[in-house]
Amino acid sequence: MRLRRLTGLGVVAASVAALAACSDGDGGTPVINVYGSTSDAGWSKILDACNTAAQGRYTIRPNLIPSDADSQREQFVRRLAARDEGMDILGMDVTWTAEFAEAGWIRELTGEQAQAATDGVLQQPIDTATWKDKLYGIPRTTNVQLLWYRKSLVPDAPTTWQQVVDRAQQLKSENKPYVIGLTAAQYEGYVVGFNTILSSLGGTLVNEDSTKPTVDERTVEALGILKSLATDGLASASLSNSQEPEVFAQMQNGQAAFAINWPYMLSAMREANPEVADDLGWTKLPQFKEGEPARATLGGMNYAISTYSTHPDLAFDAAMCLRNPEAELNGALDAGNVPVLKEVFDDPEFQEAYPMYEDILAELETAVPRPKTPLYQNISTIVSSTLSPPSQIDPQRTADTLRTEIQDAIDGKGILP
Repeated sequence: MRLRRLTGLGVVAASVAALAACSDGDGGTPVINVYGSTSDAGWSKILDACNTAAQGRYTIRPNLIPSDADSQREQFVRRLAARDEGMDILGMDVTWTAEFAEAGWIRELTGEQAQAATDGVLQQPIDTATWKDKLYGIPRTTNVQLLWYRKSLVPDAPTTWQQVVDRAQQLKSENKPYVIGLTAAQYEGYVVGFNTILSSLGGTLVNEDSTKPTVDERTVEALGILKSLATDGLASASLSNSQEPEVFAQMQNGQAAFAINWPYMLSAMREANPEVADDLGWTKLPQFKEGEPARATLGGMNYAISTYSTHPDLAFDAAMCLRNPEAELNGALDAGNVPVLKEVFDDPEFQEAYPMYEDILAELETAVPRPKTPLYQNISTIVSSTLSPPSQIDPQRTADTLRTEIQDAIDGKGILP
C-alpha cells in the first residue's frame, strides 16, 4: 500500500479530462502528464525543480487522481483501455505491475533506461516493478509498517505478538490505555495486515505462477490471530472500520498502547499531539511465529510509462528527475514518503527525521510483496470481503472459502472488479 496523507482528495473529472487532452504546451513544448503523488506535500518544489532542469525540452503537468488506491486503479484501467494518449507517467501502486504489464498498458524498460531506473535502488522496490523478469517501472517510494507503542505504558519493546497481547491484557486490567491498533476495514489495508501475518507464519495465498491457491493450516493460524484480536477485547470497538487514519487517531487520543502502522506516524504525531509523540516508541514488527522474524508487506509506488504516451523518452527523463536523490529526500521530509535510493538512507538530514530508519531497512530485508499476479485485484477483493468483519471469522471455514474463491478467480469464474 502506498503511503497517503491523512487528508483525502477528490477528483474533478472534467478538469482532469481537459488537462489530459492537451498534448503540448505553449509554443509546441511537449507536455508530460503525470498521475499520482501530485498532491503530496512539497510536490510543487520537486515539480518546479524538474521543470527548470528540463530547460524547455518539456513541461511536466500534474493531474489529480482519487486518494485511495482502488479508485486510482479504476481510473487508470478505464483510460488505458481506451488507449488514452494524455497519460504519460503513471504513479502505480506496487500491486499493479503484473496486471498492467500483461494488459500491454505500460512499457518495458530495457538497456540504459533499465540500468538508470535501478541504479542505487534497494532490491525489494525493484522486485515490485518487475514482472516475469522484465522491468516495467521506476521505483519511486517503498514502505513497511512498524510496531508503534507508548513508552510510558510499554517499558520494553515487544519482540513477539504474544508479548504484545500479554502487555495489552495487563494494561487493560490496570485501567490504562491498552488498545492494539490494526487496519481491519474492508479495504486494501486489511489485506496488507493479513498478508503480513500470513507471510510471517510462512504462508502464502497463491503459488509462484499464480495457478492455484496455497491456503493451508498457516492460513487458518493467521485467521485465528485476527479472530482473537477482534473478540478478546483488546482491539478498538471500531476495528472493522479502522483504516490508517483511525489507527493513528487511536494512538493520538490516548486510546491505544500499540499500533501497527507506517513510518509517517512519528512526523504526523509531532504535529497532531507533541506530548504523545514524545512518548512514542517504535520497533520492528513482532514475531508472529516465535524465533522467526516478521515479514512485513511491501508498500510503495512506482512510476511507469504508458504504452500510449506520445513522448515516452521524455516521460522517462521526467520520471527520473521526479525520482532523483533530491526529490527523494524532499519527498521523505515533506510528505513522509520512504525513499528507494540507498544514498538517501545515509543522508544525515533523513536520519534525523527518520530515527527509525535502521528498523525500516531491517524490515525491508525480509519484506514480501502481496501476490504478484495479474489477478491481484480479484484476490485482494476476495480477501478483504471474506475476512470482513474480523469478529465473524471462523478460521477453518473462512480458509476453505478463501481457497474456493481464489481458485474460482484463477479459473476465470469471478468478475474482475
